[in-house]
Amino acid sequence: MRTKKEECIIDEMGRVSLPSLFMQLTKLETNDKVFLRSCDDWIIIDHHDENVPVPSHIFIRTIDHMGRIVIPRSLRDDYELKPFDYVELYVVEQQIVMKKRDEKSIALSQKPAASPPYYATLTGRQIQLTPELLTSVELDANMEVQFFINKENNIVIQKYEMNFGKKTTLTFTAQSRKIDDRFRLTIPKKLRDDFSIHSSTMLKIKTSNKQLILEKVENEKEISSVLSQQIDAAIVEKLPK
Repeated sequence: MRTKKEECIIDEMGRVSLPSLFMQLTKLETNDKVFLRSCDDWIIIDHHDENVPVPSHIFIRTIDHMGRIVIPRSLRDDYELKPFDYVELYVVEQQIVMKKRDEKSIALSQKPAASPPYYATLTGRQIQLTPELLTSVELDANMEVQFFINKENNIVIQKYEMNFGKKTTLTFTAQSRKIDDRFRLTIPKKLRDDFSIHSSTMLKIKTSNKQLILEKVENEKEISSVLSQQIDAAIVEKLPK
């Protein structure tokens, strides 16, 4: 089974938030116990089987209520993973595989963003954006943004500006937030309530005229299509048979 790549950040506690769609695809749930083991350049996250003896090189951890998992300290040391490092995540054959994003990947990420839409899953109150996505609409980390509603009843985000009396087709929500230094943005509670957006909700983000347009994804076929992209065949070759 193959799926698109996702990138996540290791937090200060050594945790990684597993994408909710990846958890659905691998049939993992919060509070599940999982195996973690190393394989070449990869850390593999797999279902825990209580009937299988656990070798010393395999770790058992629990996915918390926010879909996060702690990467054991020894694995973080082996792979030189530090807080706020990026890791690449893929799904292969009912397993989530992970590796540190290398310099080549970082260089590629600085190139102009691929054609939208971009998909993000709400973690708690926040969505994880990317530098390239923000650059495409002239936004950046530590920049304040305003939230509007367009005629299609979608959330629109754009740079904070004091433009009283300016003609616009958008409805201002009186909500504003700052993009943090890790490119995360909190969706205000009022909008989360109004649009029934909660942790693990998938959002489609399109760009238009220096704006980010957020649309809640509810169509299962669209979710499936997001997961249909191929990953490198080399990953499959690295997994144990």
